[in-house]
This record gives sequence, C-alpha cells and structure tokens, in this order.
Amino acid sequence: MKYLLVKRFAFVIIFMMIASSCGQATVNPDPSATASPPAAATATEPLPEELTIERDVSFGSGSFVYTNPRTGLAELSSYQARLIISFEGSRDGQPQQWSTTYTMLTTGDPQARQLTIESTDASSPAEPVFLAEMDGLEYERQGENACEAVEIRVGDSLGDRFEPASFLSGVIGAEEAGSETVNGVTANHYTFDQSALGEQDLTESTGELWVASEGNYIVKYLLTRKGNADYFGEGIEGTLTLDYQLTDPNQPVTIQRPEDCPPGLVDAPLLPDASNVEKVPGALRYNTSTSVEEAAAFYQQEIPSLGWMLEGASEVTESAALLTH
Repeated sequence: MKYLLVKRFAFVIIFMMIASSCGQATVNPDPSATASPPAAATATEPLPEELTIERDVSFGSGSFVYTNPRTGLAELSSYQARLIISFEGSRDGQPQQWSTTYTMLTTGDPQARQLTIESTDASSPAEPVFLAEMDGLEYERQGENACEAVEIRVGDSLGDRFEPASFLSGVIGAEEAGSETVNGVTANHYTFDQSALGEQDLTESTGELWVASEGNYIVKYLLTRKGNADYFGEGIEGTLTLDYQLTDPNQPVTIQRPEDCPPGLVDAPLLPDASNVEKVPGALRYNTSTSVEEAAAFYQQEIPSLGWMLEGASEVTESAALLTH
C-alpha cells in the first residue's frame, strides 16, 4: 500500500513502496598504498604556488597508445566488469598477502549500477561491501549491517569513484599481438612491460590487454607488477597483480534493490509555490501556502499520470489529507 499525507504549510508525501529499486563506502581500491601524508605546513610557512618534478621517462617501443582505460564504456548500454587486485610480498620483513575483488553491473536504461567488494587478508579480515545506485539514491551495506541510502551527489557517483576500469594503468608504446575473440568479443591483443607504463627503473612488469575492435573498450587486462619500497612505499616489496574482465556488453543486466534497503526517492510533481523541498528515501517534503483541499485535488489529478491508482475514498479535512494508492 502507498499513502499520501497532506498538511497545510508543511506538505508531506509519505510512501511505503513495494516496487523494486536498488551506498556508499570508503574503500581503498589499492590496499598496498601505505604512504604517510605529508606533514602539515605551519601558518608561517606558505605553500609554494607550483611544484614541478622532472624525470626522464622512456616509454614502450610499440605503436599502440591507450591512455584512458574508461574509453568506450559510456557508449555501452550495459555490461559487467570484474577486477581482482592481489598482492603477495612482505612488509617490514613480515609476509603480506591480500586480494580484493570488485564486481560492477552497469545498465543505462534504466540508469543503475551495482558494486560488490570482497577482500581477503589474513591480518585484517574485511566484511563484504554492497553498493548500488538507482532511482536517485546510492545504497550501501557493509557485512551484516543495515542497508543505508543517501541521495546521489553530483560528480560523486558510484561510477565516478569505483569504475573498475579506472584502476587500470594506461599504456604508451604497447606491442601488437594479433586479433582474438575474448569474452565473446572480437578484440585486438597487445602486450607491454614497465616501459609502456612509464615505470622504468621502478618496477619489473609484464602485461596484456585486449581492446574491442568495435567500441574501443577494454575487454580484458592482465598486469603483473614487481617492485620494492621505491614503488610501494617504505618497508614493502612484492608483486601486485591486476586481472580485469568485461563481459556481457550490451546484454540485459538486472539490478535489484535488496528488500531490506530503504525505498527510492519519490518522483512526484510539486505544487507551483513549493519551497524548502527535501527529498529523502521514501518521502518528499516541502512547504506550501496552498490549502489542504487544493493540494489534495492537485495530487488526485496528478497521481494517475504516475501510474498509481487511488484506492478507496480520500480523507480530506481542514488540517490534513490522506490519499491511499
């Protein structure tokens, strides 16, 4: 059942939504990043306006250049992307091994994303994280905790922060290695090493990537990067591996909000003089000087256009109105 409650001067729409619809977590995509932040400058020590660090860099000898790993994704109507980042080595002489898997489902119509993050680390076990975006909200659940929802902030969407392809390194000077069918997609194959990453004298790396012949998006990306404290930070050395796979491009993808997550934003019209509009999961609130009777009549007329149907007689008084739909 869905309920509509109208009050003079403080107009409130309260919905108990049963329709399907589908967070936010601060997760470090590369747990190997352990560098400490720089010490804060004192008030008497002004920061330099510009800092330039020059370093001679030689790139790969191949002809292929691909600097933006997110290329072509926006043109896909849907896809599933999985990235596994793993590390094996040592920190301060002690063995260290961990792995984090990011699995993202993306669809453009309706626009929605779903991301699960699973980590394995014997030294500090992490609970799985569920994130999703749909119906104007971002949902989050960590482990067995309750599912929470917040309105999506402009420029801070799930795709902006956690698109798996954005964690990949671009290449300059990769070598051509023929054409293959990978994950059901015809793709051009390329190989590269640390020079194509601009990491000469920093890492020993080997990599491969497959780029779709049509669409120019990455279908598969493999990278093994071996380094020491010069690359990973003080006291750390070992091998970092990235394994990225994109599957089901332009194929149907189903994203559903778990039943225990809050309902989506209420997509309902506003009265012409609406002010102080507040949207929260499952509710729309705003102030109006319109009378309760006029407000109720407005929503009785508009509700059918939303695909909802009124059930039974509406209850309208001088101070409140209840419309059940």
